[in-house]
Amino acid sequence: EPEPGREPGQPAAGRPEEDYARKCEEVLQLQEQRAQQEELLEHLAAEIQEELNERWMKRRREELELAAGPGLADTDCDTTELSGGGGGEGELHLEHERVKTQLSTSLYIGLKLSTDLEAVKTDLDCTQRAWEDKERELQLLLETLGTLDVPPRRGQPGQSGAAGAE
Repeated sequence: EPEPGREPGQPAAGRPEEDYARKCEEVLQLQEQRAQQEELLEHLAAEIQEELNERWMKRRREELELAAGPGLADTDCDTTELSGGGGGEGELHLEHERVKTQLSTSLYIGLKLSTDLEAVKTDLDCTQRAWEDKERELQLLLETLGTLDVPPRRGQPGQSGAAGAE
């Protein structure tokens, strides 16, 4: 229970161990909340990525269907010039479309990997900053605990022989 006349955020006078334990418990609770929020964010990011993948594949299928339809004559002219004549036009067109699809897929995968890498870097930076903040806070708590005048208990190092004889 909070002491009368003491604000909830202020340390309890004369009980640094309890204050330290309370701070540690608060840090643990915040870590749990953060972990839950990160899980939720990862789940949402996965859902968004899945939706983007589906839309990209749908758009790519539509592009291929359009290329196979009315645009086929234009592509045939290009492949005829490349092949030097009439033989193998269909095979060359299919090879051309296959290479285009592979390049498009590789580009998409490369962009996705780049985006994922940036997200991981950002997450790593945030985690590093949080770690440093927690480390500073714990160091301050340890320093505060060390500066408090706590009488040594019996049998603890640093206790003088005269104090034990009293």
